[in-house]
Amino acid sequence: RAAAFYRDPSIRYVQIFRNYRREAGASLSHPHSQIIATEHIPKILTEEVKSSKTYMEKEGRCVFCDIIEVEKESSRLIYESKHFVALAPWASIQPFEFWILPKKHSANLLKITDEELDELSRILKAGLRALSEVLGDPPYNYVFHTAPKYPRGIEKFYHWHLEVYPKLAVWAGFEIGTGMYINVTPPEVAAESLKAEIKKCL
Repeated sequence: RAAAFYRDPSIRYVQIFRNYRREAGASLSHPHSQIIATEHIPKILTEEVKSSKTYMEKEGRCVFCDIIEVEKESSRLIYESKHFVALAPWASIQPFEFWILPKKHSANLLKITDEELDELSRILKAGLRALSEVLGDPPYNYVFHTAPKYPRGIEKFYHWHLEVYPKLAVWAGFEIGTGMYINVTPPEVAAESLKAEIKKCL
């Protein structure tokens, strides 16, 4: 579906996401993911791409590849497989937020192989089940971040990934007004809890 959308020359970004439970924005009761194509690159992706490009120009490396190498040796690592790592990001904006990233540098989710897709599916399923066990079936959103249509070169500095956000915190005036988020659960604590459960699910 995403590849079909991208064949339309007016489409610049395709967003794949899931809202689980009404508190996370789900409008239907049955499990489902969604896909939306837009003629504009969303602000979050624009900023992420710009930051990734700046890091590449300064350091000569992909920022996400560097994050993976650092986090593989940290207490924020939740799980590592042949092709992927799951980790609780250092600056999590939600308690128990976690990301899944391909270890091999790749800007575009649509370039994923069948073997990688199968592995990603198993890790995501286990991660969501671990969230349910640890937090009691919380509402959540997951969102794929993948390369938008962009001038040539994005494949060198961008790195697709999946972000999972349990809806545990209520964003009030401070968060909405400043774009700064208060997370009361250190990512190291979240990773330790999820790590124990995800191993049972795989």
